[in-house]
Formats: sequence, C-alpha cells, structure tokens
Amino acid sequence: MLVTENLMQFIWKLRLFRTNGLSSADGESLVVVHVGQYNTDSGPDFLMSHIRCEGSDWFGHVEMHIRSSDWDRHCHQQDDAYNNVILHVVWKNDRVIYRSDGTAIPTVVLSEYVDQLLLERYSNMMSTKSWIPCRFQLGSIDDLKKSMWLNTLSIERLEMKVQQIMVILKQFDADWEKTFWVWMCRCMGLKVNADTFQELGEKLPLSILQKYRSNLFKIEALFFGISGLLKQQKDSKYVKQLIDEFKYQKHIHDLESVSGIWKKLRMRPYNFPERRIAQLAVLFCKNELGVSKILAVDNLAVARKLFKIDSLSDYWVSHFSFGTKAGEKKSVRLGKDAVDILVINVIVVFLFSYGKYFGIETYVDKALELLEEMPAEKNVVVRQFAQCEWHVQSALQSQGILQLKRFYCDRKRCLYCRIGSEILKKN
Repeated sequence: MLVTENLMQFIWKLRLFRTNGLSSADGESLVVVHVGQYNTDSGPDFLMSHIRCEGSDWFGHVEMHIRSSDWDRHCHQQDDAYNNVILHVVWKNDRVIYRSDGTAIPTVVLSEYVDQLLLERYSNMMSTKSWIPCRFQLGSIDDLKKSMWLNTLSIERLEMKVQQIMVILKQFDADWEKTFWVWMCRCMGLKVNADTFQELGEKLPLSILQKYRSNLFKIEALFFGISGLLKQQKDSKYVKQLIDEFKYQKHIHDLESVSGIWKKLRMRPYNFPERRIAQLAVLFCKNELGVSKILAVDNLAVARKLFKIDSLSDYWVSHFSFGTKAGEKKSVRLGKDAVDILVINVIVVFLFSYGKYFGIETYVDKALELLEEMPAEKNVVVRQFAQCEWHVQSALQSQGILQLKRFYCDRKRCLYCRIGSEILKKN
C-alpha cells in the first residue's frame, strides 16, 4: 500500500506503534518518552520531543520522511533549522543522513513497528469507492463519540462562515448593516445562484433603499433593475412600470447592474431567481430585516417569523419568472424548510459572527441554542448517514454532518476525523 507522511505523523502522534523493543537502525535501544508537539508550520514535524537513547535523555525535534534519502532531497542537511533534530523517523531506510554540522542522526524505521491491521484499514479507506470511506465500520463507533464529533464540526462550520462574513465586512469598511444584506442576498440564492445574489447585494445601494423602504414597488424596481433580469418585452403593465421606474432611478443615482449569470437549469420554479428576488424585496420592505432585528432574536419562533411572507405583488401570484405565466395561482410564502435554512444560514451565522467579532458570548450562545432547538435538516447527506444508522437529532448535528461529508469524507481526510481515528486505533 502507498504510505504517506501524513499517515506516519498520525501513527507517531497517537503512538500507534509498538514501543517495546524499539531501536534505531544502528541497533541502539530507544524509548519515546514524549512524541513531541505536532508542528503545522515550517520546520521539523514534531517539536520539543523527548527520546531516551541507550539510557541518555535527548530533547529536541523529530523529522519524518518516507525514505531517509528524502532528508537530502529536501535539503535539510543545509538548513540550520534542522540541527536540533534528535530522531529521523522513516518508513524505508536507504541512506545515512547528517545534519548541517556533519553529525549523523539516529534513524528509526517505523514500518517495522506498525500493526499490519492498521495499514489494511487505512488502505481500505483510501481505496474504497463508497460515498464515505468508513461506511462499513461506522456501526462500531460509540454514539456519544459520534455526537461529540458532530458538535465540534458544527462549530467548525460556523467558524468557516465567520471568515466569509469577515471578508464582506472588510470590503465594506466594517459596515455591519451592509454586510448583513450582502450575506442575506447570498443566502437567498441557494448554492446555484449564491455568487450572483451576493453581487446583487453588493451593488444594492443601501442608503437609497432605506429612503424608499415604505414603497414596495420602488424597492422591487431597484432590486430587479440591478439584478439585470428586467425584460424589454414589457409583457404586462407591472413589468413596464418596473422598467420605467428603474430607468429613472438609474439615471439619478448612477446605478450599476450585476454582471453574473442567473441560473435556472434543473431548478424548481419556486427557487427561480426572479421569485426569490420578489421575496427578498418583501423581506427588506415589509419585514424590515436588518441587524437590529437579527440581534433581537431570542427564540426560534421569533427567528422564523422574520422570514414569514404573507403577500407579494399580484404579478408574482401567477408568475415564477418574467414573461412566463403559471397555470394557476401559486403560494407566495417561503416553505417551512426554506425558512429553517434561512434561519440557519442567516440568523445563526450572523449572530455567531457578530458575537465572535465583538467578543459578546450572549450572541454566540444564542446562535448555538437556535441550532439545538431546530429539527435536523432534510437533505440527501443526512439521509445517506441515516442509512448507516447514524441519525441526527437537531440542526446543530445536521450542520456537523454536512461539514463531515464535504471536508472530511469527500476529501478522504480520515486521519483528521475523530471517527476515522477511532476506527484506525481499534485493536
């Protein structure tokens, strides 16, 4: 099987090798008192290690390579940063290696001390074509460990979204109101149109929108005009009025439309961008969504109510997009699942980000409490894990499942996953 340095680091860090009878390639007895601190920056792999060689205590660093000759290939013999390496851990010993000062470094061949069963498990994970590498071993892991890992992953997912929020915040000079609306627009776009919806949010002139907040028609004209979705065919009086109003607003405010491409392929009509923009206009105008309302959320019922839509303009009762009339009147509301997704991606993420930025734990706790209170999401990933008897009970855990699948299972980062680690460690 193909062994990687990552696997070797994993084995060393967790001491998954036989320690009895450990010796160097030269036959000197070794005792690993402390494996050291795993180093994620440049330099040796493990820092501040403690090795006892022939009864003498050595303190320093540990470097790892597949072949000992990789030391020279990486030019460590010319780098003073590696002069304090006290042990070279390799999978194959094909050369004696030296520090830059000419002194030889003790070498231990790790492959001689690793259980073959661990290697077989790892090989199976890396070579499987299953949608998750450890699918057939999941049942052997304790439910409590699974639950704790999902909670951690949910936080990890939120932290990643905080970084996205911070990029927007920096772009708009720490303007939280503008940042909120850019993020709100992005979330309304779902995955397919997220980038173009974000561009829409970036180009919406918030100061002008605030001026017209009590006038839904003007807000719609601005939203649709800047989106670039208004058609010149003027299929109805409503559309003609939108076009005329936007032409006027564009002239007096020098507005710019988005350059992104709107996508509809294989999309449910209820998620067409025109319809989502019509709903977005109502959320801005009638629901008056903004930072103050998000920060005031204190329970799930209040959070869901912020996305309640009772009515849209008459045109959207019978249309999913411009120029195409639906056969019958359609519901204008956001569905329950759609509302919950917005609560997760908008309210929870924004509360968490705001709390982290200002160091206000109340908002961070409130975000996590909302996730715990919400039911688990219904999607293909959650269903796939349920088939393996891994059922999630809340949105906190379903968010963890999504993080696990995308950033660990799909990338086969089993060595960094607590579940993968538990499976590999089993005797």
